[in-house]
Formats: sequence, structure tokens, C-alpha cells
Amino acid sequence: MISLDGSLIAAIIIFLVLIAALNHILFKPLARVQAERASRTTGLMAQAQEQINNQLDLFNKYQAAIKNARREGYRRQEELRLEALKKGDETLAKAREFAELAVKETRDSIQAQAEIAKQQLTLEAQEMARKISAAVLEKHC
Repeated sequence: MISLDGSLIAAIIIFLVLIAALNHILFKPLARVQAERASRTTGLMAQAQEQINNQLDLFNKYQAAIKNARREGYRRQEELRLEALKKGDETLAKAREFAELAVKETRDSIQAQAEIAKQQLTLEAQEMARKISAAVLEKHC
């Protein structure tokens, strides 16, 4: 059996002193090192995740900027194409008007020349008829 004498109290005091000393010398520094290691590991993981998230945000912004630039490029290209078509249509309309005017002027010129030629032929025919009449009358008279 255990007897309660002075040696038990001394053993309890020594035990408590050793626990306090071990706590101060061993357990607290070990817990601090483990906490620091965990915070560094967790901190590095959190920092890496934050950097990954930042890079993903930058990548998404870059993709959006490229998409917007392409969209703007296609819009501008379509705008220029429509403008070119409009100018082409205007040029074609002007050329058509010019050609129609040239054809009308040519027809009018040909018609005027034909009229002049008819008048000259009529005069020449009348002159020939008069000469023929005069020649025939001369032979008979």
C-alpha cells in the first residue's frame, strides 16, 4: 500500500516542477514550431491559390479583351464593306447615267445626221430628176 509520508509530497513537487520545466523547455517550443510550420505551409498554399486566382482573372480579362477586339474588328470590317458597297453602287449609278447620256447623245447625233442625209438625198434626187427631165425633154424636142 501507499503510505502518505513526506517522500510522496516531495515526489509530487518534483513531478510538478518537471512538468512545468518540460512544458517551458519542450512542449511550448515544439507547439510553436509546429504552428509556424503549419502556418507557413497553409500560408504558402493560400498564397499560391491567391496567385492562381489572380492569374485566372488576368487570363479571363485577356480573353474578354481579345473577344471584344475581334468583335470590334468584325464590326469595323463590316462597316467598311458596307461603305465600299455603297461607294461602288454610287459609282455604278454615275457610270450608268453617263453611259445612258452618251447613248442618248449618240442616238440624237445619228438621228440628226440621218435627217441631214435624207434632206441631201432628197435634194440630190430632185436635182437628178430635174436633170433627167431636162435630158429627156431635150431629146424629144
